[in-house]
Amino acid sequence: MKAALIFHWPEMPALPPPEQPVLIRVATTQSRSTARQELRVVLRATLAAWSNLLPEQLPLRETAAGPVWPGALAGQALDISFSYADGEGWIGLLRGGWIGLDVMPIQRIAEAEAVAQHFLEADELETIQQSAHPALAFATAWTTLEARLKCLKQPLRESSASAGGRLEKKCATENLLQPNHFVVTVATATQLAS
Repeated sequence: MKAALIFHWPEMPALPPPEQPVLIRVATTQSRSTARQELRVVLRATLAAWSNLLPEQLPLRETAAGPVWPGALAGQALDISFSYADGEGWIGLLRGGWIGLDVMPIQRIAEAEAVAQHFLEADELETIQQSAHPALAFATAWTTLEARLKCLKQPLRESSASAGGRLEKKCATENLLQPNHFVVTVATATQLAS
């Protein structure tokens, strides 16, 4: 996996080479529905710059997992992933593969251990319990699971923990600790082998 390139909107990334993950961090309002619209505006502006189309000409299609663009950029399909947390949104873009992105603030969560027991692998739960920084360990484990599921276009479910090993083999992940105390995890796959 190539290291993700991070841009802070309104900084505009250039069209990346295939299999190069691009992440765009966008300051958004706290309202999730407004933030969703704000990210779509940034996505359209980025795609317009990359495709030489006007933003209103871009045929974005909404799905349960977020927007999909059926077009191609320099002969490659583009995969898109969104994530939101506490007044910022992130867009993950990858040509020639699949991408999943998840963002989480590093903060103590009262029910973290119960959530970990239901959704994470036993070794991940043990790592969280033994960590000198359990909030960081939980945020890293959780965003890794979510990013891998998004990469593979699978929903979160309690049985996700039992699929953890298969998810790991299919998706490469990169955990990025941000200065604002967020963990950002990007998962990518160029082939979805079974």
